[in-house]
Amino acid sequence: MLSQTEVTYTIPEYPNQVRLDTTTKCQAHCLSCHRHLSQRQGEMSIEYIDKILQDISTWKEPLHEIVPVNYGEFFMRTDWAFILQMIANKLPKTVIVIPTNGILIDDAVVDILCGISTLRIINFSINALFDETYEAFTGVEAQALRSMEKAIKKIKLLRPNIWLVASMVFDPEYQTDLERDNFYLYWKQFAFVQIIAAASAGRGKPIHSPVKLPCRSIFSDIVIGYDGKISLCCWDSRFSLDLGYYSGKVLDNWHSPQVTELRRLHNEHRRAEIKLCSECTFA
Repeated sequence: MLSQTEVTYTIPEYPNQVRLDTTTKCQAHCLSCHRHLSQRQGEMSIEYIDKILQDISTWKEPLHEIVPVNYGEFFMRTDWAFILQMIANKLPKTVIVIPTNGILIDDAVVDILCGISTLRIINFSINALFDETYEAFTGVEAQALRSMEKAIKKIKLLRPNIWLVASMVFDPEYQTDLERDNFYLYWKQFAFVQIIAAASAGRGKPIHSPVKLPCRSIFSDIVIGYDGKISLCCWDSRFSLDLGYYSGKVLDNWHSPQVTELRRLHNEHRRAEIKLCSECTFA
């Protein structure tokens, strides 16, 4: 048998993923989303995005993947196509990954997306199978489900090398087991299906079994807020971890004393000493 305290991670020289908090706007109001826990509102300027991309482009090893949004909806930016092309031009060996609620992805958007050469993954956050659940869960009319299905089919036809994901954040408080199971059966016809346990996100719910495992995310990913605030956590919509601000060099932040201390506590199986991490089961 393996104990949780036997698991540790080494610190890589480079992050695997950089996530840019380009906008906090979103037209959906998904019940399980951590965006509702945050009062942060803003948009990253094109100049700031360009500065970060220029910094990353100087690395000896290319960044594996970049995500141009954190907790907002990327396609609510009017300049989203310009940003994607800028990323593709400056980081030609880096995979672009886009998480989206899919509401704004119509035929015209699909045509542009399929022209972005380094775009390799699109994750559609669908979260429900039945119209009534979808509308109650997101606050969006269920017609969006039909539009997303149409978009996914067209992307598969035009760019079969783009990995399409249909995801559900599952919580029995909002969806039934039957809906979860049939969500998988329905969407697997068109995309890879990902069911995410909402409990892993914490959301203030008590953890009944103590988690001592270090979080793999903090050894893999870095998030840069619209205002330059740094986080390593994909659940930290409030940027509550005290990890400073973008220094002008992502790698300096990646190896900063604050980040090193956070990882040390995790590797010593002391994550319970960090409030955010003590409320989360992701590992």
